[in-house]
Amino acid sequence: MEFPQQQKPAGDGKIVYPPGVKEITDKISNDEVVKRLKMVVKTYMDMDQDSEEEKQQYLGLALHLASEFFLRNPNKDVRLLVACCLADIFRIYAPEAPYTSHDKLKDIFLFITRQLKGLEDTKSPQFNRYFYLLENLAWVKSYNICFELEDCNEIFIQLFKTLFSVINNSHNQKVQMHMMDLMSSIIMEGDGVTQELLDTILINLIPAHKNLNKQAYDLAKTLLKRTVQTIETCIANFFNQVLVMGKSSVSDLSEHVFDLIQELFAIDPMLLTSVMPQLEFKLKVNRGLERLAVVRLLAKLFGAKDSELASQNRPLWQCFLGRFNDIHVPVRLECVKFASHCLMNHPDLARDLTEYLKVRSHDPEEAIRHDVIVTIINAGKKDLNLVNDQLLGFVRERTLDKRVRQTCKRHGHSKESARAFFYC
Repeated sequence: MEFPQQQKPAGDGKIVYPPGVKEITDKISNDEVVKRLKMVVKTYMDMDQDSEEEKQQYLGLALHLASEFFLRNPNKDVRLLVACCLADIFRIYAPEAPYTSHDKLKDIFLFITRQLKGLEDTKSPQFNRYFYLLENLAWVKSYNICFELEDCNEIFIQLFKTLFSVINNSHNQKVQMHMMDLMSSIIMEGDGVTQELLDTILINLIPAHKNLNKQAYDLAKTLLKRTVQTIETCIANFFNQVLVMGKSSVSDLSEHVFDLIQELFAIDPMLLTSVMPQLEFKLKVNRGLERLAVVRLLAKLFGAKDSELASQNRPLWQCFLGRFNDIHVPVRLECVKFASHCLMNHPDLARDLTEYLKVRSHDPEEAIRHDVIVTIINAGKKDLNLVNDQLLGFVRERTLDKRVRQTCKRHGHSKESARAFFYC
């Protein structure tokens, strides 16, 4: 929408009301205001963009409905009816808005956003009107006019927060679809997504929030899938600042980056296309605890049952395998534990893992040597075909080690059980 020069009401500037509708002012009761507004709502609902004569005739009324009397009205029913009128006004006058003041447009859209909170109660007698408001805004893409406003981000953040807070399991697919259309058009047709706006989406993926409102999680998930081509760059920028540049202050979600990466990977690996090189960088940092955290994350990503990450990102996979030789004992131990899970879900990676397990079967740390054997035995118990001859050889060799036999006994694996597995 464009911002034309302020149009003046027809004639001498008097506000023209639809037939049968008396003047609406603060001099009448709320009940009477509601009664008259319902007739105005009907008039605007029936108008279309081609109604040039009516558009000019009711322009003064359109401007009047955006006055402080209506936008700050304490009556909930009055506010809802006015919001429905305003939504239709944006539809009728598109692509031009009848309101030229940026401050007024901001007030109007923040006002409309507040009314959308009424979507929460699907059993409310007024729910159909709230649904009409949502449907109209989504169909017309009314919020896109806010791109022209300097502080449009404030409006979008409030809108996203509102929709994520009100969605619940009583909403049907139409409600969800309109919410999705409204938010996705803002993401895909704007100049970019700010960190604050991105946070309103990502926060719904954090386990604590995910468990509180599954519908908000599903909405965020679907939104990310639909907008992946646009939002991927913004996601990469967020993780780059936190993971590579160490700027945790850029977002309140910085402490949840690994949880978020795991969730985003499960939603669509394409969302992390530019993030994977950042994880490769983190695997090589000097601090052992940081490497350990990244190894634990990547173990989940590589080991996931349907994951194709190892084949699609060989450099990252090879870098990860290099952590089997990490100087930090907990990192090597984590890698060995990962191997069992990976062998079960991805037997095609057995050849890559074998060489590294071979080295770790002679690790100076007894706990790691023990876990190599446990890893192989656990995989073989599930399916002997998962264990190649070289891995079986490690078991035979290590069960001859007196210290390993004692360790196996302490952890519930006797020498005999290991050999029984080997010869089965």
